[in-house]
Amino acid sequence: MMRPVAKGLISIIRAFSNPNVAGILRLQTQWNSPSAFQNIRPLSMTMSLWPFSAQPRDFSLPNASWSPEMLRVYDHYIALCEVETIGGEKKTGPWRKLPSYNRTLKYAKGGAYLSKMIQSKARLFTRSVKEHGAAFEYVIFVNKQEKRCVCVFQSGHLLEGPPGHVHGGAIATMIDTVTGGLAACLSGPIMTANLNISYRSPITLGSVVLIYSALDRVEGRKTFLTCRVTSTDETKLHTEATALFVSINVGHLFGT
Repeated sequence: MMRPVAKGLISIIRAFSNPNVAGILRLQTQWNSPSAFQNIRPLSMTMSLWPFSAQPRDFSLPNASWSPEMLRVYDHYIALCEVETIGGEKKTGPWRKLPSYNRTLKYAKGGAYLSKMIQSKARLFTRSVKEHGAAFEYVIFVNKQEKRCVCVFQSGHLLEGPPGHVHGGAIATMIDTVTGGLAACLSGPIMTANLNISYRSPITLGSVVLIYSALDRVEGRKTFLTCRVTSTDETKLHTEATALFVSINVGHLFGT
């Protein structure tokens, strides 16, 4: 018989492995194996049902702080998520918008067991500011067929580094978020092993930029990706990066 904590964990494994792809990875577990967590694997990019007892807020949806440019690019990629056939019917397109939540354990069934393992006030760093537009405003679109993604990112006033420009640490945070989201979609549960970032030109505070990431290669448990940050018209390169993620046993997240 599974211990009570195991019953609680299985309902949130998909979301806990990477907060930005909660509900994206559909996982299958074989409990008759020596270690159930070792058999967790992604099945598809099909949006699965939210496994929690209450529907949380999706922070990747438009709000009043989004600039016209942010909305324009968002609408462009949303349109690519659905295509029209010759007969006029709508069908799923090659792109998917990833939902983004500020926490997971609050909504998990079996949370009574998990509350002893983590502080109840924990929040995802990039979604921890309540004020719209004050910090990280972003949405990620993934094209699994082409093994790439794009993030539309608008920086808020709380992310200032050099006067009037975005802090380099905030840019690194977004690069980790975007590359990690793609790596998780392609390789399942992962953790960051290395980020190599080259800053080319500063990003004006409050402006909108695109963060592109693509799969470079996979070597065993290692997933290598490339990343670049550009202006929305792609005429200006702000940042380039490479990233390495390592596939993990989900149980490691709980120290087991």
